[in-house]
Amino acid sequence: MKFTLATFNTFWLFDNEAPLKRWGERLPDGGFEEKADLIAEAIRGIGPEGPDIVGLQEVEGPHVVEAVQQRLAAAGHAMPFLYCGETLDPYTGQNVAVLSKYQASISPVTRLDQTAVTYIDARERERVGSLGKFVRADIEVGSEVISLFVVHLKSRRGGTEETRLLRNAQAQIVRHLSRPRVEQGNSASPSFTAILGDMNDEPKTKPLDIMQGKLDTSYNLISATEHLPEEEQFTYEFEGRKQQLDHILLSKFTHDRMQDAGFTRVDRPASDHDAVWVTLDL
Repeated sequence: MKFTLATFNTFWLFDNEAPLKRWGERLPDGGFEEKADLIAEAIRGIGPEGPDIVGLQEVEGPHVVEAVQQRLAAAGHAMPFLYCGETLDPYTGQNVAVLSKYQASISPVTRLDQTAVTYIDARERERVGSLGKFVRADIEVGSEVISLFVVHLKSRRGGTEETRLLRNAQAQIVRHLSRPRVEQGNSASPSFTAILGDMNDEPKTKPLDIMQGKLDTSYNLISATEHLPEEEQFTYEFEGRKQQLDHILLSKFTHDRMQDAGFTRVDRPASDHDAVWVTLDL
């Protein structure tokens, strides 16, 4: 069964109400209603015919995604299943979420309370790194199940190299959580896994290498877009430099079923990130 999977950073899909009203200035002139319209329109334009499953980043919570969900349904692109994270980010209040045409086969994991790793920060202090913006959803597509790990790693605010130390720790958590699923299955009875989201880092950096399994002895994941021309491989532009910060990483069995992949350019009023998509036939 063929379907399109995507990831998209919505750039502060917040409702400008308490308790997180301080982020309201990031909304367009038309406020939240216009923002929800723009995000719904952007999602419909992702990939060949709009995604069947999309991981979202920088959402406030399920209530704002439901507003987008309603607009998608009204436009004939219903995605009735919503699985939203329960953020542990005390400053931004940002969440991640999954919108899907297909239902999860079991209850998704929407928060990580006890999973953390120690790391040394840029000032050589021992710190504890956690991953607040996370959802695992095992989505049933036809007769198969694909396990999705939707994440949003630490932003670059504070310096790329300095903040990468925390992203390395968060990537270790993602690898630890996804590795058992990646190692399941065989050629006769494959299992399917994808890690997707805003990683705030580029291909061949340490966080990506960790999540892809390039630094351990288990199976590696493969970027869905690594085969595309280098000049197309970007989702974000800062001070004239184009960078790929958003990724879809596929386990080998999933990559074997890849039909197509690409980037969808998103109009800036909707988001400052572009979307990544992949079409799979499991």
